[in-house]
Amino acid sequence: MKQIAIYGKGGIGKSTVSANISYQLSKKGFKVAQVGCDPKHDSTRLLLNGKSQTTVLDHINSGSEDIGDTVSIGKNGVVCIETGGPEPGVGCAGRGILTAFNFIENNNVVDKDTDIILYDVLGDVVCGGFAVPLRRKYADAVFIVTSGEFMSLYAANNVLKGIRNFDNDKSRVAGLILNCRGNEGEYEYVKNFADAVGLPIVARIPRSRKFYEAESEGVTVSEKYPDSEEYSAIGQIVSIIQGINDASGKLYPAVPLNDDDLDCVAKGIPVVRDSCRTLPARKLALNERDALRGCGAALAVGYCMTIYDADVVVHAPKSCHYFFTSGCDSGLVYLNKSKKIRNVSNRIFCTDLTDYSSIFGGAKELGSIIESRIAAGTKTVFVVTTCVPGIIGDDVGGICRRIQEKHPGTFIVPVEVDGILSGGYMQAREVTIRSICKVVDRSVKPEKGAVNLIGYYESIDKAIRSADDTDRILEGLGLRVNCKAFDENTFDEIRNLRKGGLNLMAGFSVSNRMTCQQLEKELGIPWYPDPMPVGLAESKDWIESFGKHMGVPDGVRSDLIASLSEDFEGFREEYGGRFKGLRAVLYVPSATNINWLFEIMEVLGAEITDIFCPINSRWNLSDEIHFENSGIHIESNVDFDMLLERLERIRPDMVLGSSQMLSRLEYPHFNFGTPHPGVRPAMECGKRIVRMMEVSRI
Repeated sequence: MKQIAIYGKGGIGKSTVSANISYQLSKKGFKVAQVGCDPKHDSTRLLLNGKSQTTVLDHINSGSEDIGDTVSIGKNGVVCIETGGPEPGVGCAGRGILTAFNFIENNNVVDKDTDIILYDVLGDVVCGGFAVPLRRKYADAVFIVTSGEFMSLYAANNVLKGIRNFDNDKSRVAGLILNCRGNEGEYEYVKNFADAVGLPIVARIPRSRKFYEAESEGVTVSEKYPDSEEYSAIGQIVSIIQGINDASGKLYPAVPLNDDDLDCVAKGIPVVRDSCRTLPARKLALNERDALRGCGAALAVGYCMTIYDADVVVHAPKSCHYFFTSGCDSGLVYLNKSKKIRNVSNRIFCTDLTDYSSIFGGAKELGSIIESRIAAGTKTVFVVTTCVPGIIGDDVGGICRRIQEKHPGTFIVPVEVDGILSGGYMQAREVTIRSICKVVDRSVKPEKGAVNLIGYYESIDKAIRSADDTDRILEGLGLRVNCKAFDENTFDEIRNLRKGGLNLMAGFSVSNRMTCQQLEKELGIPWYPDPMPVGLAESKDWIESFGKHMGVPDGVRSDLIASLSEDFEGFREEYGGRFKGLRAVLYVPSATNINWLFEIMEVLGAEITDIFCPINSRWNLSDEIHFENSGIHIESNVDFDMLLERLERIRPDMVLGSSQMLSRLEYPHFNFGTPHPGVRPAMECGKRIVRMMEVSRI
């Protein structure tokens, strides 16, 4: 069995050529199958007396179990199959081609004793689906139908690029078929392109009214006019296919032109093949800082889940739903919740997209599940899109808008991150926050003394929660928290976000800073550039500078600083000098704020000899080094194996850091996150370091 693919620009006449080839081959006694790979599904019409047939995708859509309706027997016993496609503007036709080919193969639709299978394929869009027949599994040889128009040559060059992606320098192109339009200099124009890409023009089909006359009767020109010039021209192609069938035919490698040389062809300028600059070999070139650093939909789900009286509908396959709700992504989904909220499985719902949905669209499933959540009493639904709807083009925004208009008082909010198509975590964060901001009431005015916290997290650790100085500091300055945005919120809290007249970063991070900048842009809420402090020294400086910024009286600021200082002095009296003579090594990202840790270790009496910094994490894209002026030896880009080598040389008494890898060390080690604002959280970390060392000495 030989498989032949006929490619060409839409409307170039490839279906007419294909049907005539099939007719002549079958007339010579070959058992032929023709597969039309175009949503127009008109490839086999001339072999069926002008009649159309049920397409493979129509059959799949109908749910019928009888595969016989996907096959029609045409002239001379030619087996006729049409893959079909989705409705215009819905789903992915390329994915439909993939599914149709799998169906044909898995159900043995074409008999194994077939001599030649002819694939008639749309060549305008050589995407993964339409390129399926280019794979060696499906095509032993490829013909490209073209004309004397530049766009047909442009499409032909794209087909050559697709072949080259599969074959590199292997030979599988049979040649060009010139379907003449009757333009002056047409042959010379195409010949210039053919010479440049190193392919022969294997047939020159004349422009003729005979094609119109035959097709108006629903037959091929080969059948109606067997003694014509047109019959002979197509016969040349048939002869080449016969040669390919008995292994005597010559095939050529795909050598597509680059844009400059293709431009010369468009202008009719000769392109010498030997000097033609061919495309470079494929390679993956990614800038490290632009690389995808996670699924955007996963982050969007995590942010939307922080509004715990809202539902999240994930427009995605089941596998994505599992990923978002499973333990492997619990850091995004659960976010250390301390309040009694509905179980995750009762808040995240999925449209369970399948291969069927990728072809015919998932609008029906999405509309149905949103309606079911509204019927269950939910007033706010966030709809997060993944890669599949992003690729097939479901109108998620339009669906959400129509359902919201149908149900006054509801908020159906599309979060169209499209999985990784938005770029990654940081890009998805921007899309998600912009979407959530759409529910914020712009008419709400700021309330005196009210602020919002950005990047705050409610720890599940009771000791850390009880030591938190955030409210203590803000209340000491006469302020109160309106909303801890994107931590634990009700819909009403987000709705009234503008009651907070100022956004404060609960801690330093690139993400927190970008969020504040975006909220100022979207909602007009200003933000204070310095994050809330950790440790005594930072707290003193921050209270003074921020207090002055807010107009807090000197005496109020002094009283608050005195209160925090008193607590820290109590820590100094109890734990001061405990680590005298001990040496510590730190393993922390360069952008981590560890001034508080220097302060704690100084009180404990330990010497920090070295700081090693791993490559910055996916969350921390800053090149800023917070502790570069510490006077301590610092080394960047140290992976864990390198750290082990350095520890073997230094032999410290303890290792402190923010990497789970530290649990593999034989040295006493303490793994910490950034403490909450104030002095008591830093002191709590200090106490835990002391307890760690006490336990390690037992």
